[in-house]
Amino acid sequence: MSDERDGNKTQAVCSPPLKSRQAREEITDDAGGRPLRDRPHITRRNLDIIEFLPDATFVIDREGKVIAWNRAIEEMTGVRKKDILGRGDFAYAVPFYGERRPIVIDLVMGADSKFERKYQYVKKQGETYFAEAYAPNAYRGKGAYLWGKASPLYDGKGNWVGAIQSIRDITDKRLADQALARSERQFRMLVETMNEGLCVRDANDRVLYANDKMCRLLGYVREELVGMQVSALFDSANLLILQREMEKRRNREGSLYEIQMKSRDGRNIPVLVSGRPMFGEQGDYRGTISTMTDITTIKEAETKLRESEQKYRMIFENSPLGIFHFDADCVITTANENIFRIWGTTAEKLVGFNLNTSLKNKKMKAAVIACMSGKSAHYEGSYLSVTGGKISNLKANYGPILSADGKVIGGIGIIEDISERKQTEAALQESERQLHLLSSQLLAAQEQERKRIARELHDGIGSSLSTIKFSLEATLRRMRQGSQSYESLQNVIVLTQHAIDESRRIMTDLRPPILDDFGILTTMDWFCAQFRKAYTHLRVDKEIEVVEEDIPEALKIVIFRVLQEALHNTAKYSQASRVKIGLRKTPGTLELKIGDNGIGFDRTSASRRSDSSSGLGLPSMKERTELSGGTFSVESTEGAGTTLCATWPL
Repeated sequence: MSDERDGNKTQAVCSPPLKSRQAREEITDDAGGRPLRDRPHITRRNLDIIEFLPDATFVIDREGKVIAWNRAIEEMTGVRKKDILGRGDFAYAVPFYGERRPIVIDLVMGADSKFERKYQYVKKQGETYFAEAYAPNAYRGKGAYLWGKASPLYDGKGNWVGAIQSIRDITDKRLADQALARSERQFRMLVETMNEGLCVRDANDRVLYANDKMCRLLGYVREELVGMQVSALFDSANLLILQREMEKRRNREGSLYEIQMKSRDGRNIPVLVSGRPMFGEQGDYRGTISTMTDITTIKEAETKLRESEQKYRMIFENSPLGIFHFDADCVITTANENIFRIWGTTAEKLVGFNLNTSLKNKKMKAAVIACMSGKSAHYEGSYLSVTGGKISNLKANYGPILSADGKVIGGIGIIEDISERKQTEAALQESERQLHLLSSQLLAAQEQERKRIARELHDGIGSSLSTIKFSLEATLRRMRQGSQSYESLQNVIVLTQHAIDESRRIMTDLRPPILDDFGILTTMDWFCAQFRKAYTHLRVDKEIEVVEEDIPEALKIVIFRVLQEALHNTAKYSQASRVKIGLRKTPGTLELKIGDNGIGFDRTSASRRSDSSSGLGLPSMKERTELSGGTFSVESTEGAGTTLCATWPL
């Protein structure tokens, strides 16, 4: 009989069928039922056996009337023997189902085909029927799962005289089976839906089971993995790791390790394996159960993190800036080499330094405190290093380091030594001042030059031309009067020649034609000769170690103007008795050096003077040299003379 609630079926085990082969006895039943002679072929011995059977058992005759009802079935149904014996018409079904209906024993009695179709799940062995059913009325309405076995009864001559059914309460077993099945379903669901791959291997390292995750991870279907030798899933390098781990299993050790498994398409997949050994009841090694977690993403993240750390470390170590980290207590934990250089300290002194308690500079300390409150902070200015004792101009930037929950766990300090920048800014400001001074001096010099040229034109050429004009007018008057004026014209010629000479002198001062006609070396010789004539108290020595072809054309006028200005300054300010001029070529450079043995000057005070006594010379020479791509330097000490040096790359 089938259980209509869950459809599960198993076969019951009960006592063997009874065959009445002994003589009938005329004994009255103690239970007050029918005499034994009215219950054909049931002997006292048979009744005693049925009565004390552990299984609930009852017997019906050919008419379907109950002729035996043992104590076990009384307990199961709550129906006394005296109340059921002799009753037919399916009365025996009521204590089980609450209604009169056929049950398994009625199949033995030859139920019609309709009844048999109704209980198509009943199993039959020979003439014996087995079934399972849920009886809702058993145990006075509590209900129970029951296994039943029904067989025919025969007399000593082999005649069919009735049927017997044994019933066993299998509620506990059935519930246990259901719980086990439910547990198995839940376990399988857990195994098949877990995020880790699961693999069970036997003692010979063949795959017995692999869950869906394992199959998807390696790209196999389960049928391909099951039965596969595990070694096929590893390359030679990782197989050595596997063999070492398998030896641990055989020694009853579990372990957690990383390894790479080979997928179906040949890729190596990094996995984290947790393996445990399996043993039989006798302690013999049966295999391994392992879970595999795909750590590809973790490994990629670790690689990126490692690369990021390497890049940061490279920046940290090679940055031109000083960098250091400090913890939540403001204690410096790491620092790069540049911070030691900037602060003039060592790692031993700086690492472990407490910025909060030991900093002396109040503004710097305020920046650190602001950083620890979660803000970016800055400081710029002069700073005295506490650990190194070095004073420097620096720019400090502080930034907080936050944990995942936003808590400040430390900070980073980036220090830039701006001493050179400050010096450059000062030099730039000085250069701008010198430029303004030079511009004003150039304007003044231009105006002076205009005045000089105008004066020379007036005094020289102008006066000569006026004299020529007056002479010509006088000559014309005499010629009108008919007198000869050859002598007057001769005077005009002399005056005209003087005007021509004056014009040449002025042009030479502006740009000597000799420079374009004969070159810089000849021009230097000519100029020095003219200088000696004008300043007879000065001795001029020359050391020329170049040829004309060594000097670029663009530099020739620059060299001449520097020489011209330098000698004029020497004659005007130095009180020297000797001046030495050197022009030489060194590997890659051309050098002009002019030195005297005069009184010298203080360069600092001279560079700051803006009156006319400082002259246009030095700024002008420097400007000319640098505009032509060279460098200009002055060496001078009061009482020890002055040396100017202009150098150009070739």
